[in-house]
Amino acid sequence: MQEDEADLIARSLRGDSGAYGELVDRYKNALYYHCFAIVRDEDAAEDIAQETFISAYYKLKQYNKKYRLATWLFKISTNKCLTYLKKRGREIALDDTLIATIASHEPTPHIQAERSELHQMVAHLRPEYQAVISLYYWQGLDYATMAAVMHVPINTVRVWLKRAKQALREELT
Repeated sequence: MQEDEADLIARSLRGDSGAYGELVDRYKNALYYHCFAIVRDEDAAEDIAQETFISAYYKLKQYNKKYRLATWLFKISTNKCLTYLKKRGREIALDDTLIATIASHEPTPHIQAERSELHQMVAHLRPEYQAVISLYYWQGLDYATMAAVMHVPINTVRVWLKRAKQALREELT
């Protein structure tokens, strides 16, 4: 936990909306990109990220300080994303804007083409597999944190990641 994060949480619990606003500012971009990587819809990702912050605000008393706040927020948003996808009951197509949204700098055209192809393949995976790819490779979380975020056993995360990589390998051959 960052030095002042505990203070911001404590101030938020005492009703300081400005402190909670600082926490939102700190995590809003990462949470949006995480949601977008799963649902592949800009408006839905924005709505889910916003719902996550609202839900987290009302449940802040339940937050366990032994975990990073980001882990808790990713857990809430992942669950909301998976619920959204189940309700929608459809595959969400990847469009070219994903590359522009996720890329933080301009890679060479060759790397850009490879990145685009990879994201298109990930978009065709099951939602659970998309989530583990996003959390592991794009958000940089470890297995234990991913398990906490997704609210599944750590071995389930390992299996999903292994199967996701296997599906990607098969797609490449």
